[in-house]
Amino acid sequence: MERDDVLEYLLEARETLDNIEKDLLHFEKSTLDGSLVDRDLLDTLFRHFHTIKGSSGFFGLTAIVKMAHAAENLLDYLRKNPEDQDEDTLELLITALDYLNELVEHEESSPSGGDFFSEEQIQFLTKLNNKNESIRVLHLQNPEKLPSAQTNDEFGLFGDDITNENPKEEFGLFTNAKEPTVVKEFGLFVDDSTPKPNKEFGLFQKPDFDLTKEKNPKPEENLKNEKKTIIKKDIRIDTDKLDSLLDIVGEIVITEPMVTDHQDISKLKLENFQKTALQLKKLIRNLQEITLSLRMVPIAGIFSRMERLVRDTAKKTGKQVKLIISGEDTEIDKSIIEEMYDPLVHIIRNAIDHGLETPEERKEAGKQPEGTILLTATQSGKEVWIEVRDDGKGLSRERILNKVISLGLIAHTDAETLEDKEVWEFLFHPGFSTAKEVTDLSGRGVGLDVVRKNVTTLKGFVDVFSVFGQGTTFLIRVPLTLAIIEGLVVRKADTYFILPSIDVKESIYISKEPINELYKNNHSIQHRTNQISLVDINLLFGKDSDLNDQRILKEKYVIVTESHEKQMGIVFDEIVGSQSIVIKPISPIFKNINGLAGCTILGNGHAGLILDVRKLISQHLSSVTI
Repeated sequence: MERDDVLEYLLEARETLDNIEKDLLHFEKSTLDGSLVDRDLLDTLFRHFHTIKGSSGFFGLTAIVKMAHAAENLLDYLRKNPEDQDEDTLELLITALDYLNELVEHEESSPSGGDFFSEEQIQFLTKLNNKNESIRVLHLQNPEKLPSAQTNDEFGLFGDDITNENPKEEFGLFTNAKEPTVVKEFGLFVDDSTPKPNKEFGLFQKPDFDLTKEKNPKPEENLKNEKKTIIKKDIRIDTDKLDSLLDIVGEIVITEPMVTDHQDISKLKLENFQKTALQLKKLIRNLQEITLSLRMVPIAGIFSRMERLVRDTAKKTGKQVKLIISGEDTEIDKSIIEEMYDPLVHIIRNAIDHGLETPEERKEAGKQPEGTILLTATQSGKEVWIEVRDDGKGLSRERILNKVISLGLIAHTDAETLEDKEVWEFLFHPGFSTAKEVTDLSGRGVGLDVVRKNVTTLKGFVDVFSVFGQGTTFLIRVPLTLAIIEGLVVRKADTYFILPSIDVKESIYISKEPINELYKNNHSIQHRTNQISLVDINLLFGKDSDLNDQRILKEKYVIVTESHEKQMGIVFDEIVGSQSIVIKPISPIFKNINGLAGCTILGNGHAGLILDVRKLISQHLSSVTI
C-alpha cells in the first residue's frame, strides 16, 4: 500500500471523526436533558464508526479497527435499547473517539504498522470490550428484555411476533405465519384476496393511502440528490498549489499598473488603449477576488471544536455551561483560522474557570444555574469580528488593581485614575493571573498573553468589555486575509510607503499651520478641537525629525492613523493613491526596524515599505514623557 494513499485516507478519517464528535455532543445534549433518543442520530453514529472500521481494515490499521469495532458494538446495543443510554455509556464513546484521534494522528506522523502505541489505549479497549461482554451476558440471563417487538416500532423495517421465540426469526426476516406477511413487513407490496396478474407484485396499485406515502418523501429525496450533486463538485487541492496561484495572481496585480501606467505611454492620447486597459484592470480585480476566495473557509470548523472544549472544561470545574454559536458561516482566510484556535481556547477556558459562577453562586445571585457563553462571528468591512461573551460575574477592578500593584506594574497613587479599559489591559500582561492557585486550566498567567500575541501577529485587535456582576465580553478583530491588503500609498522624499487602509482614519492637507514642539522629535498640531501628535517617518530609521527646525508646517500631508483609540499623525510629501498591495516578506536587513510589516512593488516600479501602524503608535506613545 502506497504511503500517499494511506495519508489521503487518514485525512478522510479525520473528517469522519470530526463528524462523530459533533454528533456525539449533539446526542448528549438531546438525551441527558430527558428528551427522547434521536434514532436517526444513533444510526448516523453507527454508520460513522462502521465506516472507520471497514476503511481502516482495508489499509491494515488494526488498532483503529479494534477500537472502532468495540464502539460500534456499544452503539448497536444502544440502537436496540435506547432506554439504557446513560452518562457512563456516552463517556465511553467519547473516550473511544479520543483514542481514535490519537491513533490517526500517530499514524500520520510516525507510522507504527497500525498497532497500539500506548498501554492506556489497550487498557481502555479491554474496558470497552468488557462492557460489551457484560451487556451480552446480561441479556442471555434476561432474554425477556430482548426488544424484538420494540425493534419493529423503532426502525419500521423488521416485522416480528411477540410470542415468536424461534432464534431463526430473531431479525424478523423469516416468518411461519399462516397468512403472508410480506405486505405488513415492508409496506411495499400490496396483495388482494383475488389476485390479478397485473397486481401480482403490487407495483401498479394506486390506492389513496399509498399515493400519500409516495408523495411525502419526494422532497427529501430531491434534497438528498441535490446535496449529492453539490458534494460531487468539491475537489481536494493542495494548499501549496493555492499559495502558488495566489503568488502568481499577486504578480499580475503588481505588473498590471506597470504596463497600463507606464511612463512611455502616459503622455500619449490612446483612447482605445485606455478602454482596453480599464477592462483589463476589472478582469484582474475579479481574478484577484476569486483567487482570494479559494482560501476562504467557514469559521464553523473551529467553532464546532469549541463545543467539546466547553463540555470538558465544564465537567472539570463542576459548572453547568451552555454554548451558543452564531455566525459560523462567516468566511475567513484558512491561514488565519489556523492561528485563531489557541486564542479562542484560552478565552473560553478563562470564561468558564474565572468568569462563570458555580450553580450555587448563580442561584444566590438570582441567575439560572446554567451559565451561557455566546460565541459569534460577523464580517465588518475587511475584518472579521469574533466575540466571546459570558453572563458570569464580570471582572473585578479592585482585585485586578491589587494584583497589579503587588507586581509593581503601577504605583498605588496612579491606580485610582485609570479607566476601566486601561485596567483590563493588564490582563494581557505576561505572567499576570488573579487565580489563587495553579491548576491545569489556569493560574500561570500565560493564557491571555498568548491571545494578544497571536492576534497581534495576525494584524488584529483584542478588546475587553465587562460589567461587574453581569459578564465579560472579549472582541477579536482580524483581517479577512493577510495575502493582499488595501493600502494608501504615500511618498516622503524619494521613498514610498504604504499604510494599511484599515489603520487610516483620515488624511489632511496642510497648506500652512503652526507646529507645537513639546521637545526634540516630539511635535503636535491643532486639528479642529484636538491636538494631534505628529511623527516624522525619519524616526523609524534612527534619524532626527525634520520638524525640529520648523515652526510652521507648509504644503504637507498628514495621515491620521488610529490604534486602540490612540491617534497619531504621520507627515508625508505626497499621497500617491489607494491600491491593492501584495505583501512580500521583508529582507533580514530590516529585521531590527520595529515598525515595518513588509514590502511590495508598486505600479511605477518602485519598492514600497509597508508600515506597521500599530507598532509605530505603541512605540511613539511609550517614548512620550512629558
